[in-house]
Amino acid sequence: MGRSGSVVRALVTLCLVLTVAGCGLQERAVEDTTGKIDVARDATVKAQLMMIKTGIDAYAAMNGSAPADASKATLGGFVDPWPDNPFTEQPMQPGEGPGDYVFTPAAGAGYTLSVNLSDGGVYTAP
Repeated sequence: MGRSGSVVRALVTLCLVLTVAGCGLQERAVEDTTGKIDVARDATVKAQLMMIKTGIDAYAAMNGSAPADASKATLGGFVDPWPDNPFTEQPMQPGEGPGDYVFTPAAGAGYTLSVNLSDGGVYTAP
């Protein structure tokens, strides 16, 4: 029986080691998945920022200058449908959170337009 007891103890120990290792891998898999989701959301807000940029450019072409703001109320006729923020699942809006954009008008038709990303970075439209 001594030998059987050793085998059982070894198997139990092996199961415990594999269970603990599996927990660590599962945590890492969740982190990897979350990171990939944020990358996808960042790519989405960059593309959607271009929709707003196109609306600003259309507004400037029709009015001779950039709008005072880049809100849905101002540009909704040029950008339809208005893009949703994938982080909040609400319409994109000016702000400081991920998926919110920052619009700064300049002289004439000039302006800068950027969007806040998931990692705190900022992407500026070309």
